[in-house]
Amino acid sequence: MNKLSVKWRITIWYAILMTVMSAVLLGLTLSVTRGMMERDLSGRITRTVGELAHRLSGPMMPPPKADKSIDRNKDVHYFEQGVHMALYNAEGALIAGHIPFTLGDTPDFQDDVLRRTVYEGELCLVYDKSVRTQDGQSLWLKGIVSVSAESYMLRAAAKTNILLTLALITAAAIGGYFIIRHALKPVDAISKAAHEISESNDLSRRIALSGSDEIHRMAAAFDGMLDKIEATLEREKQFTSDASHELRTPVAVIVSECEYMLDCAKSTDEYRESAQSVKRQAEKMSNLIAELLTISRMDRNTQAFTPEDLDISELLTFVCEEQQDIHDNAVHLHTDIPVGIIVQADRFLLARLLINLISNAYQYTPSGGNIWVSLTQADAQLCITVRDDGIGMAPEELPKIWERFYQVDPSRSNQNGSSGLGLSIVKWIAEAHHGTVSVQSASGKGTSFTLLLPLHTDI
Repeated sequence: MNKLSVKWRITIWYAILMTVMSAVLLGLTLSVTRGMMERDLSGRITRTVGELAHRLSGPMMPPPKADKSIDRNKDVHYFEQGVHMALYNAEGALIAGHIPFTLGDTPDFQDDVLRRTVYEGELCLVYDKSVRTQDGQSLWLKGIVSVSAESYMLRAAAKTNILLTLALITAAAIGGYFIIRHALKPVDAISKAAHEISESNDLSRRIALSGSDEIHRMAAAFDGMLDKIEATLEREKQFTSDASHELRTPVAVIVSECEYMLDCAKSTDEYRESAQSVKRQAEKMSNLIAELLTISRMDRNTQAFTPEDLDISELLTFVCEEQQDIHDNAVHLHTDIPVGIIVQADRFLLARLLINLISNAYQYTPSGGNIWVSLTQADAQLCITVRDDGIGMAPEELPKIWERFYQVDPSRSNQNGSSGLGLSIVKWIAEAHHGTVSVQSASGKGTSFTLLLPLHTDI
């Protein structure tokens, strides 16, 4: 069965189901019909015998005389509605009528009792009725109807119904096969397209089926999945290329400085300057590798995440003071941080998010500029805003800043050792806390990042 195609399996199960249902329906029909037939026979024999007994006991129809020498009594037949009837005297001698079975020398009579008896291999219903004539004679009227004869007609009708049903099932199975084959054509198209994509490694191909039923929706979902896979692979290719490029630059500088120290440097100051350059590039490589490892753990959902009740006011104040000590004091940092606000968050990840946002503001704000950091609380949500009056960004650049390795001003980023991964990490951390981060900016007017986090959440 498993080796058959889906079309044949569905057709076979469909035919089996129809056969079982038809068999059950025919069985029920036969059972009900048999019951109705037996009730009809019972009512017919009792009614027919009763009516004839009534007529025989009345003045309108005197019974024949029992006289074996008179042959005309043999011509008197009582047969109505399939019921054979015979009239007997009190001693059991046949007076009139005809019974198509041998009843023996002395028939058995049971007044007003309907019973089943087998005569000569045939099942019969027998009904006797005692008759009292007007002249005082006691007679017996016996009625017999063959159940087997009636059942034969029922069996013949059942055979005809079975043959017709089998013909209908066969026709339905053949028609069903063609309907199923037509309905499954899109599945064949999906299978063929998937095979061709697998063989050619061309993820730009699509199934592109038009329709609205379940299979066409599956094809559309398959196309959507291919879109995501293609986009993911393109991002991975770009990520690998960008990472290689970012690592190649410091490595080239380190190699160059080492060659200079070995071949050209003569004084201690020259050695010191080259060593410092090597140290700076090594630190840049170390930071880049750390961020790459973080990105990798985030993609694989293995980044450690330990939420706790955290004093966000204290953490934000500490990060601001640290960034002031690290960066150019010519950029003025203004803070508006109320004390005592508690949030459920991972201390390490949230600190990294704040450091990335504030250091990013320092990076793109020239000397003499300003940075504003504020913390507010509304209902069950806190809002952190980091705003600057730096170089800003064009509207078309805003959707791209969350992409890995994207840099608005590569020359400024390289000067400050930025790798272009900071904002993608910020976005992941915000979403991991069930929060959101958004940006507003305009060229030459500065940039504002807004972080919204729930104070308490089941993480």
